[in-house]
Amino acid sequence: MKKYTILKLASAAALAVAGFASAADAHMVAFGWKETPTGTVLYAEHWHGDLVNAYSDNGGLTITDTVTNNSITVQWDGVINNTLEVDLGLTGSQADPGNCCQGAYNDWMFTKAIPLGNGVYDFFTGTNCCVDTMTNPVRVTITGITNQPPGVGDVPEPATWAMMLLGFGLVGGVVRSRQKAITRVSV
Repeated sequence: MKKYTILKLASAAALAVAGFASAADAHMVAFGWKETPTGTVLYAEHWHGDLVNAYSDNGGLTITDTVTNNSITVQWDGVINNTLEVDLGLTGSQADPGNCCQGAYNDWMFTKAIPLGNGVYDFFTGTNCCVDTMTNPVRVTITGITNQPPGVGDVPEPATWAMMLLGFGLVGGVVRSRQKAITRVSV
């Protein structure tokens, strides 16, 4: 009888530790968004302690449009510590239903403005420990955005920006050399 009670207590303790470990994997407890003239800035409420800088253990925040299945991944751009959600001036917010205590923590990560309009999205940062960890994707309904079309737009990668700038530079150089050639011929 005594062995059974000890075994039962040991099993309960193991379950409690396992439950605590899985809760500790979910560092993003809420998401928020703010409309800006250049796009939508996303915020994530971090559940333990001040953040020193913005970085990702998981490669950023993947946003999947549940209607079109289009996805983009954005990086965290900055942090705001010790700031209440009401002081961020958010257009809207939503807690991760699998985690507790939206508004209980005051440390936030945020992205640059991205082309994200109203819609229903799955947000997922990944399961690698430690900063932007989530156990599962969270379905977020974005509302209140007026200057972006519904859905998720494309966010060009840095290499794409470089190629576009190089292309614009080459086109500008060709136009300029043609203008010089036309000016010389007409003189």
